[in-house]
Amino acid sequence: MATEKLYWADPFATAFEAAARTGEHGGKPSIVLDRTLFYPESGGQLADVGTLAIGGRTLGVVDVQVADDGTIHHLVDGSVDGLEGVAASGTIDLARRRDHMAQHTGQHALSRALVDVARAETVSSRLGATSCTIDVEGALAERDVARAEDLVNAVIMDDVGVRQLFPTPEELPKLPLRRPPKVDRGVRVIDIEGFDMSPCGGTHCTRTGQIGVVRVVGLEKYKGGWRVTFHAGRRAIDDARKKEAVLAELAREFTCGMLDVVQSVGKLRVELKTRTDALASTRGELVELLADRILAQHPPAPGGATTRVVVVREHGDLGMLRTLAGRLATREDVVALCAAPDERDANEFAVVLQRGSKADFDCSAWLKQEAAAGGGRGGGRPERAEGRMPRASLLAAAARLRDAS
Repeated sequence: MATEKLYWADPFATAFEAAARTGEHGGKPSIVLDRTLFYPESGGQLADVGTLAIGGRTLGVVDVQVADDGTIHHLVDGSVDGLEGVAASGTIDLARRRDHMAQHTGQHALSRALVDVARAETVSSRLGATSCTIDVEGALAERDVARAEDLVNAVIMDDVGVRQLFPTPEELPKLPLRRPPKVDRGVRVIDIEGFDMSPCGGTHCTRTGQIGVVRVVGLEKYKGGWRVTFHAGRRAIDDARKKEAVLAELAREFTCGMLDVVQSVGKLRVELKTRTDALASTRGELVELLADRILAQHPPAPGGATTRVVVVREHGDLGMLRTLAGRLATREDVVALCAAPDERDANEFAVVLQRGSKADFDCSAWLKQEAAAGGGRGGGRPERAEGRMPRASLLAAAARLRDAS
C-alpha cells in the first residue's frame, strides 16, 4: 500500500507521528510508515534524512527509497528487530530539506528560463549534494545563460507563489506544461505563478523568494548538448564567498584591487613568457656547448661502427634531455642515452634514447627490455624512445650500454 506523502501537504513541517512496520528494500531491512515527511530519493532529488523515535530507541534515517508500488522505505542506522506494529515519531533535517527545496524550485525556474531565452529544452537534471546540473539540447551560449540567470532572479525577487496542482485527466491536457508527464492520471504539477508549470513529485518552495538566488557556475558541452551547473540559495552564497576569498588572496599577493587581478595576471604571463624564451635560448646555447664537448670526447669509431654515448646528469628537465639527445644524434654514428632525475621523484630517472641516421640500434626494443627488467617503463620508435627507471636500474643499464661499445 502506498505511503501517505506528508511532505506534499507541508514542505516546511519537520515532525510527525506514524504507525510503523518492518520491510525490506534492495536486500536491506527497512522501516515502512503509513505516513511520512521523509522524501524518498526520486526525480533527480536526494532523499531526506533525520531520526525516528521508535520502540524506545532513536534511529538515524540515513536513506529513503520508494518501491514501484509507492511504498516508502526508511533505511536506518540500527536494527529494525521488534519494531513491527509500533508507533513512531519522525523528525527530518530541516536545513537539508530547505536546501533541496531551493535547488529543485530553482531548477524548474532555470529550465523554463533556458527555454524562453534560447529554446534550450531540458533533457535531464540532477540535484546533487554539492552541485546541481541541467542537461539541455540545442544551441546555448554564455550570453544566453546570463540572460536566463537574470530572468530567474527577477522571478525570485518578484516573490511569486509556487503551488501544487492535482489536475484530472481531462484538465491535464489543457495545462501549459513545459514538459509532458509520463502518465495521465495522478499527476502532480508544480506551478510557479505566471512563469512555469511542470509535472513533479519533489519538495518545493511555496514562494520564489524562498529560493534566495540562482547562480550558474558552469557551462560545458555534454553528449551532443550542453550541461549547465548551478547553485541556488545558501549554496550560491557559500560558493560566491569561497571564490571571493580566493580572489581577495590573489589581490593581496599582487597588491592590487580584486577587479585588477586579471590585468595583473596578464602582466605576469607576459613577463613569464619573456623569461621562458630567454631561458630556452640560453639552454639551447648550453646544450650546443655540452654536445660539442661530449662528441669531442667520443670520436667516431673506426670502420663506421656505432658510437654509444651515455650522459647521466644530476640536474636537467625532460625538455633539456630531449634537446641534448637530439643534438648528439645529429652525428650519424651515435646512439645517445641522456638521463636525469625526475622532477617529482629524485629516485626515478627520466631517460631519452636517440640514434643517428646510420647507427644500427633499436632504441625502443632496448629501452623496453631494460625498463621491464629494472622496474621501469618505456617505449617509442626504433630511432627514438623515452622512459623512466629507478636510479639503480638506470645506472646499471647505462653501464651495460656503454660497455657494449
